[in-house]
Amino acid sequence: MTEEKRLQRMIEKDLEEYERVWKQFSYDTDEMDALFRMLISHYIDKINGFAEDIEVICDYEKAGEKIEIYQKNIALLIERMKLFAQNGYKNEGLLELYLKQEKERDSIAVEMDFTAVRLHIGMLQDISEMEREEIIQNLGEIEEICSLPLTRKKKWDRLRKYIVWISGKDVKIAMKLLPLFLKII
Repeated sequence: MTEEKRLQRMIEKDLEEYERVWKQFSYDTDEMDALFRMLISHYIDKINGFAEDIEVICDYEKAGEKIEIYQKNIALLIERMKLFAQNGYKNEGLLELYLKQEKERDSIAVEMDFTAVRLHIGMLQDISEMEREEIIQNLGEIEEICSLPLTRKKKWDRLRKYIVWISGKDVKIAMKLLPLFLKII
């Protein structure tokens, strides 16, 4: 059996394992740790850029925070495994595929409205429920300010604190929220 076929079978098997663990144990720190370590050990030397941008998990973090980081990391690794498979199980051209997908996912959609952004945030799997609620609450406040019968300058003055708040968010979230500030016109 060729190396490519072995790798293809391993990816298929590991994707099945991922589905099983994710459905049954997505909030179990030990199971998620085992899945994460398995994926890293299987593909770190086989898929270019496989572990790039994963978050570090520290022992002193709370269990809930660890789970969130494991979920984000595993989702990223699974996405890269699928892109690798989509690329014909080859590393050549894989970086371009990563960049293309990231560009499509993170593109700024100026035409999005508050409802569309709420729906998008609601469907994100790699953020915690607490962060999701915070974003939705602040979106409501931003929308309220944008709809006030005030001058652009007065609206902008009220919105400044939200710009600072957005600067602390992940780039994927910030890129969805920033275009909403054009609604003050």
